[in-house]
Amino acid sequence: MLGFLQKLSDEKDIPLEWLKEEVAVARYSPLSEKYTTPRPKADRKKTPEKNFILYRRNLINDERIERGGDFIARNREVLARIERETGVDPYVVTAIIGIESIYGRNMGRFRVLDALMTLSFDYTRRAKYYRSELASFLDFCYRQGVSPVSVQGSFAGAMGLGQFMPASLNAYGRDGDGDGMIDITNSEPDGIASVANFLKVHGWIRGEKPLYPVEADEAIFKATKSGGIKPHTTVGKLLEAGVKPKTEWKLKNDEPALLVDLPWVRKDDTKGVDYWLGTESFGAILRYNRSYFYAAAVTMLAYELETRDKGEAPAEKTDAETAKVTAQATEVKPAAAQAAPEVKADAKTEAKAEAAAQPQPEAAPQKAS
Repeated sequence: MLGFLQKLSDEKDIPLEWLKEEVAVARYSPLSEKYTTPRPKADRKKTPEKNFILYRRNLINDERIERGGDFIARNREVLARIERETGVDPYVVTAIIGIESIYGRNMGRFRVLDALMTLSFDYTRRAKYYRSELASFLDFCYRQGVSPVSVQGSFAGAMGLGQFMPASLNAYGRDGDGDGMIDITNSEPDGIASVANFLKVHGWIRGEKPLYPVEADEAIFKATKSGGIKPHTTVGKLLEAGVKPKTEWKLKNDEPALLVDLPWVRKDDTKGVDYWLGTESFGAILRYNRSYFYAAAVTMLAYELETRDKGEAPAEKTDAETAKVTAQATEVKPAAAQAAPEVKADAKTEAKAEAAAQPQPEAAPQKAS
């Protein structure tokens, strides 16, 4: 460990004694190791099918919509300012914060120093990655004048309203309230500015909708080599391949795009797949969490928040195909967002909740979950 600290001291010009004193108080976190360790491979026959209906129901619920409305009302001026500066849709920013931490209600109760020290030196499976995150964390704390042991987050080290890992916080964190500090845990403006900056850097296009419902099938999906997280083709090429829009759009044929599939299963075991055309802005959300389900849920929660904020009729909610509900979600427009009270939960309950629905910027790639 001393070699690690010495190297960090040399590279980042951080006093070695400061590093030694700060990491000396770290404690082994058994839950961080437990909840980061992959489970044994499940029996494929017993593995549940991917079902966007259930995923959507779990993330786009009354609590996130109600608290999201309060968050928007509290931060309307901040959201409007950040939209002017970055071009990023404030409803999408709010939706990400809602899904990541329920607007600050569940930001994690693990000491980040403990989690990252454990995963760097006691859990060797991804030690290189976590040591890099630990270095970023200590660097950030030193520059911000924060005691590392005082920072709380997830069992894997994600922090704040937007659940940024330290490297992402260093790269994309922004001071949204003008106090000269970056505090995405206690400052909602900082959290908003940081999420918006992440999306802007990763390709968000001002005024662009993330998703458009289309008609397609598995053959077209395969023929267009779809399934990645980047807009790898164009609108025109998708149309040539047989994709048909379900709504009017003003997209140009040469605009970058990708074809998105959202499989679903109803209670009566009816199965299907909804297809969508994703834009560069959808691709920006995918860089936050590389899952079609996640990025689609963000888009649809943003629509729910916008319709509620503007006093429009809310989207119909059923257990039927998602197309009827989500076709409206393509009309995501701009507007506003806040934080919430501390949740009282034991570490085991919290860790399970985070493991189930805690996306992290720059997460490991996955097609759709």
